[in-house]
Amino acid sequence: MSVKINSAAIKVLFTFFILIYSQAIFANAGSATVTTTTTLKKVTDSEDATESIIEKTIEEGKPGQTPLATVISIHQEVKQGNLDEAGKYLDMRYLPKEVSEIGAEELLRQLVIIWSQQHILDLYSLSDQPEGHLNDSLPSYRESLGVINSSNGPMPLYLQRVPAGNGERIWKISNATVASIPELWKEFGYNKHIELLAHYLPEFTIFHMSNWQFICFILLIVITWLLTSVMPKLAQVVFGNKTKRSEALIKFFGHSVRMFLFFILVEYGTGFLGLSMQAKVWLTIGTLKYLAAIYLILGLMEIFTALYLMPRKEGAYSAAIIRPLMTTAKIIVVLLVLLNWFESAGYNIATILTGLGIGSLAIALAAQKTLENIFGAFTIYVAKPIQAGDFCKFGDITGTVEEIGLRSTRIRKLNRSVVHVPNSIFSSKELENFSEIDRRHYQREFRVRLDTSSDQLRQMLIKIRELLLCHERVLPTAARARFEFIERDAFVVIVNCYVDTKSVVDFKGVAEDLNLYILDIIRDLGIQWAIPQQELLMGKAIQTNPELVTAAHNNMEALRKENKLPFPDFSEKDIETRRDTLKYPAQGTLQKAPDSDQIIEGEDSHEANESHEAVSRV
Repeated sequence: MSVKINSAAIKVLFTFFILIYSQAIFANAGSATVTTTTTLKKVTDSEDATESIIEKTIEEGKPGQTPLATVISIHQEVKQGNLDEAGKYLDMRYLPKEVSEIGAEELLRQLVIIWSQQHILDLYSLSDQPEGHLNDSLPSYRESLGVINSSNGPMPLYLQRVPAGNGERIWKISNATVASIPELWKEFGYNKHIELLAHYLPEFTIFHMSNWQFICFILLIVITWLLTSVMPKLAQVVFGNKTKRSEALIKFFGHSVRMFLFFILVEYGTGFLGLSMQAKVWLTIGTLKYLAAIYLILGLMEIFTALYLMPRKEGAYSAAIIRPLMTTAKIIVVLLVLLNWFESAGYNIATILTGLGIGSLAIALAAQKTLENIFGAFTIYVAKPIQAGDFCKFGDITGTVEEIGLRSTRIRKLNRSVVHVPNSIFSSKELENFSEIDRRHYQREFRVRLDTSSDQLRQMLIKIRELLLCHERVLPTAARARFEFIERDAFVVIVNCYVDTKSVVDFKGVAEDLNLYILDIIRDLGIQWAIPQQELLMGKAIQTNPELVTAAHNNMEALRKENKLPFPDFSEKDIETRRDTLKYPAQGTLQKAPDSDQIIEGEDSHEANESHEAVSRV
């Protein structure tokens, strides 16, 4: 949404702002450099204490009899708008003519404005005795009211005990202090144009700011916001190319740097408005600087993450962890800045930390499960048993990891449904990661009938072992074929090997090829499968084909005579002769598909698990 502003309205707005603001700068150039140790806590405590002291002093009914009573009387009359009555507490004797002509009412008004810019009403420092403080190294008729720091050095303000005309003596602001008011007003006072404008504005006070100060402050915010609005457009021009790097820089300069400059400029401009100390403790003594610092620090953290941290990590897994980690770091930064602000405002940081410690303990107890999940996420991040995109099995859940968040890990199952597993559980249970498989395990059990001769079994083992040696996709590691068990209904031969592929799809093709070769071997040897069944034989039993038995016997005898019987294994020479001589796929089949290192999600869960069974029966 864009806002269109008429050019004439902009000119009027800027002219009005420059008129007020330039006059304030001219009139308050010295006050902008004044330093103070007044804090927010001191101001609020002083305001609370002032009310009780005023009530007590008014009840005693001794206006002007003590330094404290005089200051309270001036304060009450000014608060009620009775400057003429408050002016009676100025010692107008022996003043220069040009000072006397200003009048007590105007002089008091100027003194109140000058005083409020550097001090708060601290009644504890004033004596409530008619003699005043007798140990302050001042004459008995004089009492220190405070010091105004001007460009010419510190200028003390005094109360003085003078005759009241009825034989009594009362405390008034000394004539030496009154004589210095015009000189101080030139440095800290308001320009006559400002005061003329304030005279025509409605009389009001908001946040300890007078009418013209509040309007000027609002205009300062508007103008500064419009001036800093050039930052996003300038960033677009400088970093215009559509890349992640340029987007991060545009966001940093267009938002973080803009807000930083906005608060710094507002604070700088506010320092020239001649604000009272009650307003300064909120605006010009650190608050706006802390806001500017927060925006700049958070912006630097975001751009560091976008430009340097994220590109060095791999996959969405790290992004899912880094985002919540950076959010946590931002919260910690904001809390540290907030605590620092409280300390600069005069509050006891130890008390605040104690309260935060008790509150944090209560929060930790209430969020125990959440904290467990967060620590679980850190454990997964450090150990890295899985990453986004891995195909894994967790308990009875099999699927692909889509995202590892701060609370839970999202897994998409084979049926395309999504499961969210809490990290505290995910990091503490057994996890099987299929994506870490470096080779596929082939193991099959072949059961043949008990009437199979030993020579037929030997021939079968020789040919299967030769198959494992010759097949180019079978690795030599743990490649074996053994006659392992003799059961009551079958001889059991177990074939074991590893296939050089990670892909379950490619493995299925190689396993199928091995199965077909072994079936051909068993068929050519005339060996029958041991089918689990009960038979009742009536008559003469069926015998094995004598010709095949004789052929197997002759082959074994030939190997024995030549000392080439390959038991328990082939010789090294035979192994080298036969290795990788049987090509895969077999001649006449389709061209081999490229190997894939990724597990296909769409595989049936039974197929995904079948390759990992200890024994698969044929």
